[in-house]
Order: sequence, then C-alpha cells, then structure tokens
Amino acid sequence: MASSSLLATPLHPSNTTPVATASGLLALLSESDPSLVSHALSRLLSVVDTLWHEVAECLPDLEAIAEGGDVADDVMDDDGVAAASRPSIAYDLPTRQTAAAVASRVFFHLEEPVQALRLALESGEEHFDIRRGKGSMYVERLVNAAVETYVTRRAAEWEGSGAAVSRGGEEEDEAMALDMDKLARVVHLMFERCYEDGTYNHALGVAFEAREAGKVDEILNRLLADASAAGAGADYDAVLDTLSYALDAASTLIPSKAFRTKSLELIAAALDRVWNATAAVLAAAKRHAACKLVHCRQLLGDDRGVADVIVRLLDAPRLQGGEAGDDGALLGLQLCFDIVDSGDRAFVAKVAGHIPKCGDEEEGTRQSRSQPASSQEGTNGADGAGDNHDNHSDDVPRTPEQKIHFQNSHRVLTGGFTSELSLSFLYKHSNADRFIMTHLKKALEERGMGRNSLLHHCAVCAHGYLNAGTTNDSFLRDHLDWMKKASNWAKFSATASMGVIHASHTTEAMTLLEPYLPPSAPENDPNAEHPTVSSTGGYAEGGSLYALGIIHGSHSGSCATKRQEASAFLRNHLRNSHANEVISHGAALGVGLTSFGSADLEVVNELKELLYTDSAVAGEAASIAIGMVLVGSGAGNANSTTNVESKEELDEIIA
Repeated sequence: MASSSLLATPLHPSNTTPVATASGLLALLSESDPSLVSHALSRLLSVVDTLWHEVAECLPDLEAIAEGGDVADDVMDDDGVAAASRPSIAYDLPTRQTAAAVASRVFFHLEEPVQALRLALESGEEHFDIRRGKGSMYVERLVNAAVETYVTRRAAEWEGSGAAVSRGGEEEDEAMALDMDKLARVVHLMFERCYEDGTYNHALGVAFEAREAGKVDEILNRLLADASAAGAGADYDAVLDTLSYALDAASTLIPSKAFRTKSLELIAAALDRVWNATAAVLAAAKRHAACKLVHCRQLLGDDRGVADVIVRLLDAPRLQGGEAGDDGALLGLQLCFDIVDSGDRAFVAKVAGHIPKCGDEEEGTRQSRSQPASSQEGTNGADGAGDNHDNHSDDVPRTPEQKIHFQNSHRVLTGGFTSELSLSFLYKHSNADRFIMTHLKKALEERGMGRNSLLHHCAVCAHGYLNAGTTNDSFLRDHLDWMKKASNWAKFSATASMGVIHASHTTEAMTLLEPYLPPSAPENDPNAEHPTVSSTGGYAEGGSLYALGIIHGSHSGSCATKRQEASAFLRNHLRNSHANEVISHGAALGVGLTSFGSADLEVVNELKELLYTDSAVAGEAASIAIGMVLVGSGAGNANSTTNVESKEELDEIIA
C-alpha cells in the first residue's frame, strides 16, 4: 500500500507544523460546534496522506459528515447529555466536501478506487481538480477509474444491453451507482486536458471505447482547428499520425459495425479536409492524407470517393505541373495497386468503372452521349455498366502523357498487370530443385508406389506446391507415363495441380489444359448442342475445369476480361454436365473461383440447381462455390429453397 506523500501529493499543501498523530483531530469530529469540525477536517486533509491508517478508523464518521448527518457517539458529553439526544448539526457545503475529500484519500490508500472516486466526486472541484492535480498519483488513479467506469457504461448503453462494469461483486454495484453526470464532467475535463497537452490519441481512445461519435467529431475538429491556427508552423505530420491512429483504431478495435462506420465517416471527412487544404499544407502531407483517405473510403465501401482521389492524383500533372505532378500520378497508380491487393474484386471493378479510360473507346463514349436519351435506353446493361463513365473527367482534355496514366490505372485495376508481375517474379526467382522430385519419385517407386496410389497422389501434390505459380511443369511433362498412373480422384487432383503450377498464367490457360478439358459446343455456332456427357469417368476433365478456375481465380489482380471468359466457359459446362458428378464437381469449384466475391445472382442460381441434385459429390462443390460467389455479401441464407431472382429478393433473404 502507498504510504508516502510522494505517491499522492495533496492539492492544498499545508505550511503548519507537522502532526505526529491524528488522534486529537479525530476527536474533534464528534464536537457539536461545526467550526471545530471544519477546522479538524482541514487539518486532516493536510496530513491524511501520511496518517491515513489512523484516519481509516473514522471513515464512517467522515462519510456521515460528507452526507450531512451526525457523527455517531454513544459517550455522554460534559453536560451529561447523550450524543443521540443532541440536536441535529447542520454542516455547510464546504465542510461536507472537505470530509468527502479526506475520506476519498483514505479509500485511495486502502486501494479501493471506486469508493475513493465516489467521495471525490462529492468533494467538488476545489479538492478534486484534474487540471491542477496533474501528476498526482491520487488524481491520475481516480481519473482512470472514472474513465473506465464511464466507458463501460456508455458502451453498454450503445449496445443496448445491461452490461455492467466487470469488477465483480459489490465493487461492480458501486461502480454502476456512481452519478453519470459527474462522471461525464470528469471525463470531459480529461478531454480538455488532452487538448491542452496535444495528446489527441488519448482522447480518441476514450471516445472510441465510450462509443461517443460526437466526441470523436469534436476531437478531430479541435485537432484540425489547432493545426489551422498554427498557420505555416503547423505540424501536419503529427496531425496525420493522429488521424492514422484513429483510422487503425476504428477499423480494428471497434466491434460495433454501426459505430465503426460512423467513426470512419468522421475520419474520412477529417482526412478530406487535409487533402483539400490550402497551400499551407506541404505536398508530402497531402500525399500522405490521400493514401489514408483512399484506405478509409475503401473500408466504407465508397468506390466513387476512392475513384475521385485517384483521378485527381492522375490529373496532377495537369493541375500542378512539373515534378510534383508526376509524383502525384505515380502515387495514384500505387494506390491502384494497393486496392487490387486488398482482394475485393467487386470493389475494384466499381472503382475502375468511375475512372475514365482515355483510350479509343472514349470517343465512342462521347458520341453515345450526344445521342438522344431514347436511343441510349437499350445500350446500358442490367448491371448499369453504361453508367460507369458518367463521372467528372471523361470530357476533360488531357495530354497524351495524362491519357497514358489513366490507361495504366485500368491496366492495374482490371487488366491483369499485377498478376503478370507476380507471375514474372515467381518465374524468375523460382529456386525449386528438380532433383527433389526426381529423388522423391525414385524413393516412392522403391517402396512399391505402384501398389499404393496414395503415395503417388502425395508426390503429385508435393510437385504442385514446389512449383506453385512458377509455370515450371517440366518434370510432369518429362514423366507423363508416371503421372498417368493416377486413378479416380487422384487423377482429378493431378490434373488440378496444373492450375496450381500455372496460377495467373491466364494467356495460355486454354492451350495448356486443352488435352484434358471436356468437349464443348463450337463457339461460332450458337445453335450447336453441347456434346453428351458420360455418367462415368471424367476425373481428368473435372480436374482440368478446376485447374482453369485456379489459374484465373488464384490472384485478385488477374485480367477481368479473361476471367469473365473463363467463367462463361465453366458455367457452360456446369449447366450441361449434371449427368457426371465428377465433371460437375470440378466445374462448380472453377465457377466459384472465377466468380469469387461477385455476388452474381445468376451464377448462384445455376449452382443451386446443381446443389438440388441427388449427388453428394456435386452438391458439396456447389455449396462451396456458392460461398465463394457470395463471400462478403452478407447473404447468410443463400441456400434457401427458393431461387433468388432479383437484388430486392436477395435483400429480403439477408434481412
């Protein structure tokens, strides 16, 4: 227990002679003269940090005085009158507050912060001032207790539950009984102290935990106002560090989705103010703000807001000129890479739809705009693709260099450039040792692999992992006879391993898998019927369809056009291969990978048709594929017994 005055510095230090014992002062508490009691309490307040162990014996008396009652005393006074029969003594407010302050410090030394806080709140700002008491262990400990209680109760109110302060037992009840208005006053004074000290991170942490969106807004406005008042001397690096902390905390530490969304909106507004600030903000700070703003808007699902920032950066040479503008354009392209790396294909496609392409198709877009509205009604698809370029910059004249920047942004977002870089890197830096597979194959043959298909299956899978994404399948090509020893589902996995090895190699996918793919109707004859599918076998064919899905769906930055072509090819086989559960299995998994996260209701319904068949093998793949298509959409009841025909119906299912 703390027993030194250094641990709890009095707010009102006394210059009087030190007191060796508090017994005389404690005796005065039972006097009938309020002035004597007030004097004794004032002296006790100055020595309580050293003599608290003696004062602790009179805690009931101190609490009684603080509450305006009499001190309990069964002893007869000098006139022979029992204390109980004396007239009630009325103590003035300063006396009661001093008694509460003394009792609060005793409870503090007894390590009962909730009781100490309760009495400190009654003692008034004269005895419990968090500004003047800064640095005092007593004040800091009680402020922490007040913040903890306030945060827990506010969070419980936000969640609409009866959650209590997790202290357990009587202490929990005592914490819940504290006056909320007085707790709020202490916490708000703590906010003011944070403003004065410039510790905005601390204030934001409390506001986030207490679920106070109003306080988050106040803190961010105060942060920007202080920076703006500083003028050219403002430290915007510190401002952005605080906003970065707020963004990280809001996105990772707040469990409530509603409050997290509200907080992110406030943070995005603050970042937008820095991003659009005057010339007083350095260009480096603005670029930093742009990066954080894009990340924040992406968390909010604001694809148009993200596209606006990228377009402004890509237009930087036109807006700023010179080297600074070139840096802005490069930053815009880097942000495109970051968005693709997030893995949200649907969001990436929406962002790309709001960025002008500035290519050959731009002239066609302008001509279509000049047509009457009636002639354009049939040009827009059901998914609203015709609205993709209704943004701010299609008709803005740009230099050839600027157009190249916009074309490159589309190449990064939907053109498969990131997957090409990944494929090139893995190919050039592959250190896979061919002799590993050679020795493994030899060792397995010596152990009688011919009689154990499981070992052969393991070897083929090991080869796929060893050369994943490198396009190095030379070992399999040199040992085709060994590979053909696989049978049944091992043959399915062996063929699918080709997709692992050639992951993201979309340009040659059909050529590589052509020997294994099942026959299909000619593409140039829309009236041709799909070849009849046998109900037996099909392991190599099913594995090849799965491999095709792996190649196009393994990287979030693969070419969107080629991925859609592969998805259409796989869906064609999905619809026409119900007779063979193995081919259906591979086609369903391939469709799930190529339509990953698209929430395409038409694809979902095709998979559900397969799910409702009597095949457990095909149904398993269909259910997995439905999960891949609807991942992140919130459609938890997609496997209901009715087909989903519209977006409105999907919303009803989700609700």
